[in-house]
Amino acid sequence: MGKSRSSKGLLSPPAATPNISEAERKKWLSEAVSGFIAKGQANRNYYEVILHALWPEGHGIPGPIKSEEDVRAAVNAYREANELAPYKDVFRRLRELQGDEGFTCITKEGTKYQLQSLQLGLKRPPRGKPSKQLWASILADSDHRCAHCGQQEPNVKLSPDHRRPRSRGGDNNESNWQPLCEQCNIQKSSACQGCALNCMTCPWAYPESHKPIVLDDQNREQIRRGSEKAKQNASDFANQALRAYFNALKR
Repeated sequence: MGKSRSSKGLLSPPAATPNISEAERKKWLSEAVSGFIAKGQANRNYYEVILHALWPEGHGIPGPIKSEEDVRAAVNAYREANELAPYKDVFRRLRELQGDEGFTCITKEGTKYQLQSLQLGLKRPPRGKPSKQLWASILADSDHRCAHCGQQEPNVKLSPDHRRPRSRGGDNNESNWQPLCEQCNIQKSSACQGCALNCMTCPWAYPESHKPIVLDDQNREQIRRGSEKAKQNASDFANQALRAYFNALKR
């Protein structure tokens, strides 16, 4: 989205003076924390730290605009106080807070975050995972390879991924699981953010049947030259050439 903007953008400047009392701030934060649906206490602790970072003492609502560095520093300060190493998954926890926990009032623009209101959205059903037996079967069927990039264990670590994200109505049924390596899982998560396309034809959700077609350099250059000569869009030219080819096969 680019750099953070003034009140004309998605993020607003922090209020000059608190418009909510400190007692009200503490009460809202306390109720928000007690309402977390995450099962793991560690993640619940990180959510709490992030909320306090986005709405610090002495600020009203909207809260102050915080950078990724500010949020990471808050989480790592908590980790250091508990004699733990710096944390790698800060922004995964933040996305869970926005999605699973229903804190749609946390707005992101570029690398900036802001708690813009106290209005919460609906919480998602608890995150599930396949049984050990099902996961072993999924791994065996995939030859222990990432469904997207094809890298194989033990060169990568595979984890269960919802083909259709829970945010798009995905469930914990057997058919909705696939093995992804850590890198592909991160890329898929980013691709799914704000996406409204059909999951059933998405190359991330169903790479075995909808994986993007990769053209070699020679064919790519032929398409480019042909489209320039025909004065057509390269994609239109390529599709026209393919249609002509397949129509010829039917004769």
